[in-house]
Amino acid sequence: MVSRLNPMFIDVTWGAHTQNKSFLVASHVQRYCGVDVLLHLTCTEMTHGRMTEILNQCKYCGINNILVLRGDSNGSPPIKQGQTQWNPSGETEDSNKTFQYAIDLVRFVRERHGNYFSIAVAGHPEGRVRGPSFTTRTNLDVIEDEITYLKEKIDAGADYIITQFFYDVQAFISYVKKCRSYGITCPIIPGVMPIQNFSTFIRMTEFCGIHVPKTIMDLLLPVKDDDDAVKEIGCKISVDLCRSIVNAQLPEVEGFHFYTLNLERSVTRILDSMKTVVEPPVLAVDDWRSKISSPISESGGMIDKALIMPSQRPLPWRPSTMDKRAKEEIRPINWANRPKSYVARTDDWDEYPNGRWGDATSPAFGELSDLAHYYGYSFGSEDERREMLSIKTGSPPLQLCDIYEVFARYIEGKIPNLPWCESSLQPESFTIQAELAELNRKGFLTINSQPAVNGVPSDNPQFGWGGPNGFVYQKAYCECFVSPENAQKLVQMVTNNPSMNLYAVNASGEDFKSGVNEGGVTAVTWGVFPNREILQPTIFDPSAFLVWAEEAFSLWTSMWQNLYDVDSPSWELVNNIQSTFFLVALIDNDYLRRDSLFDALLHLERSE
Repeated sequence: MVSRLNPMFIDVTWGAHTQNKSFLVASHVQRYCGVDVLLHLTCTEMTHGRMTEILNQCKYCGINNILVLRGDSNGSPPIKQGQTQWNPSGETEDSNKTFQYAIDLVRFVRERHGNYFSIAVAGHPEGRVRGPSFTTRTNLDVIEDEITYLKEKIDAGADYIITQFFYDVQAFISYVKKCRSYGITCPIIPGVMPIQNFSTFIRMTEFCGIHVPKTIMDLLLPVKDDDDAVKEIGCKISVDLCRSIVNAQLPEVEGFHFYTLNLERSVTRILDSMKTVVEPPVLAVDDWRSKISSPISESGGMIDKALIMPSQRPLPWRPSTMDKRAKEEIRPINWANRPKSYVARTDDWDEYPNGRWGDATSPAFGELSDLAHYYGYSFGSEDERREMLSIKTGSPPLQLCDIYEVFARYIEGKIPNLPWCESSLQPESFTIQAELAELNRKGFLTINSQPAVNGVPSDNPQFGWGGPNGFVYQKAYCECFVSPENAQKLVQMVTNNPSMNLYAVNASGEDFKSGVNEGGVTAVTWGVFPNREILQPTIFDPSAFLVWAEEAFSLWTSMWQNLYDVDSPSWELVNNIQSTFFLVALIDNDYLRRDSLFDALLHLERSE
């Protein structure tokens, strides 16, 4: 979901008994997924001392976005806003004082941490009420009281408002206009909760006092016992709601906050349906081919129906949102399809490459070569992996051509992952998709690749990164497992093409090079932007390649071979590949010849 939908942030909820899990999930998302977390913090009966610890832990985990909520009381004596806070221990120390209202925590955060945290607060377009509300609207006085308290929270230091979910669009529009009339000028993000199940929908709307228009109930009641039909209608209701808000053109309402309830498929369907109204516009593959400045291969016919958003990437890879990695600008290309592993293996570095890569063995960079640190990414259960890595249901691979077919099926999008690839084929490789599929069926098992690019605009939907008004470049690159016989054919190919380099190593550590006079670090992706030095965010480092190879070969065993009984034909087949094949990295330094590397590869004969 993160890689495809690219959300501005992901919520992590908070509970009195789930605080450790909340921090674990939030830290993991920040560190490995490269997306900001909005951590919910409830303050009722929370002491100042404990909240100080929590906020310090947030800073340690790189979390700087919080949603301040009052939360539910456990029955302690209520205290009106503005009165002295109730102290269960009777102590007078600041650390033992408790928070009673969200505004108290907003002030506390601003006083103790200045502007480090971005603070969101909750808004209630229909006021704070409890009980059934299908036929009656919330009392106007309740809404005005809600907005009065909301204004106080904004004045105390809150930055923006996220609303409770609602289904009455006009109630939200009126709420926004009334907020503006009270002097609330900050962004207001509407809360949208897709309807997943009728009974859950009824229970939550009753509990939260949400008005449900009769038109919505009329749609849902006839299918209330059919969950699939409810979900389908629920998605349409949410799409119509979002479109109505977009069309209303309300000031400072520029996004949506989806309550997924850990069920993201409905949100994905809603956003897919919204592509005709959200900005930036979506371009079909055939459309953008005619809009870029440099010619691109037309061989990507298998993905003509795919949709690609114009690029908003700051770098070719998704940066971690951890504060200590804020200046990181360069990574080796080898972990492009396993970024979580790279982040985990470099998590304890004191500093990160900025401007140039330098020496990967530098003490300042830390130890990259400790395999024990690499991220043990796993896709699905053993049964799911066994099924995914089979040619057909219940048929494990028995011959080399079966393994080749699995890799080709990944390239064609018929299976979602490989042990070396955490997600599906990257959009930049769509233009060489057909070539890659053919290569894999010839026994060149590709796990990382990119085509050559010469001066494509930096906002290009497929190759762009770094912001507008720039131009990006990249050398053709291909990384693949090959038999010893095919490795020698690649050496001959590189010998005949002086612009190419080859680096190869097997599981035993035997390595060789070809076309390399002095094997040094080389940029494989770079960009030119106004008023900035040339950026080179992706490099190839021979030393880092050897470290990556150790990890790559281990995945044959840990993620594939171990699925089968020891000494079975499938176990022996994977073991033979792991122990005899080479991992080869190929670079074509002539980025002006966009097809030369893959054309040369396709002209090689197959060996087994």
